Amino acid sequence: MTSDQPIVQSASRSSLNRRAFGGLSLLALAGTTVATGAQAALPEIELKMQFASADGTPWNDMDRRFAAQLKAIMGGRARLSFFPPNSVTPFKDWLRATGSGLLDIGFVWHPALPGKFPQLDLFGLPGLSKNQTVASVVYWRLREMFPEMGKLFSASDNVVDLATFVAMGSHLHTRTPIRTLADLKGKVLAAQDSAGVRVMETLGASASVMVGPDAYLALQRGAVDGVLCAWGWVNNFKLNEVTTYHTLVNLNPGTYSTVMNRDTHKKLTEQEKQHLADLLPVYFFNNTTDAAAAAMAAIPPANILTLSAEDHAALAGRMRPLWDQWVQTANAKGLPGQKILDEAARLLKLYDLN
Repeated sequence: MTSDQPIVQSASRSSLNRRAFGGLSLLALAGTTVATGAQAALPEIELKMQFASADGTPWNDMDRRFAAQLKAIMGGRARLSFFPPNSVTPFKDWLRATGSGLLDIGFVWHPALPGKFPQLDLFGLPGLSKNQTVASVVYWRLREMFPEMGKLFSASDNVVDLATFVAMGSHLHTRTPIRTLADLKGKVLAAQDSAGVRVMETLGASASVMVGPDAYLALQRGAVDGVLCAWGWVNNFKLNEVTTYHTLVNLNPGTYSTVMNRDTHKKLTEQEKQHLADLLPVYFFNNTTDAAAAAMAAIPPANILTLSAEDHAALAGRMRPLWDQWVQTANAKGLPGQKILDEAARLLKLYDLN
């Protein structure tokens, strides 16, 4: 393994998948870890983390839970220092801040760095993925079959990839109702990623990429009519305060990684590294699968809209050229684009049926 390859490749990802989905309580494993004599003798490590969202939101609770579990894994020798959202680094610069050592553990939202992660743009293709848990498992399988799919970070990034996941699909959260594709024409929208921008522009809207806090302000000021994003953003950036209607389209799921500064990671014992790698799947799935339910809990059913079957069919047909574009981009990067796309589509359909 070269120094710029993800550390999670050191363990069999298929083995990890079986553990994560085979009923083994990894949280219990982490929570019952106690300090051995040797571990107690190791030096204390300060781990600096920045919250993704404010106190009282699911992401904030998730970060605090992870920190507590990390301390248990390390036998108490980890000392966690937390910083408020955006206080150390803006959302889009989290990778650079972690690599430089300003933070020790960071969150990388791949769409915020367009062009850097072409492998993961695959899962942002509209209409390809229906379910984030299934899509994450498919990604882990693909990186076994096509190792280049897992080579996300360079040596200059100076981070270790603890875990990478596919997020929930995006839906339209708007101030006025979007009941049909025709309703999108002329609208001005924010989107969580460039893939969403391309989709909205194809359908006749104007769109630009914004991170959650910026989307909130733009909606509050009336600069945009809505945002195409996952329910997690609605929950954690309080977008339900500035939107009224929610049209379910399930498009363009983004992807994200949790990374650790490489120099900090070297200070961990091999046992600590393995426990950390085992913990991440359960930790994230527990949070993300609850996010949509929490976000939708207070929304009147009449304000949750769906497109007609005819509109869904029309949407799928109009998005196919974006699939072809991804194949061309992957080929240009030295990846077997069509082969990867075909295998991803096959596995997503297979796993969805089982």
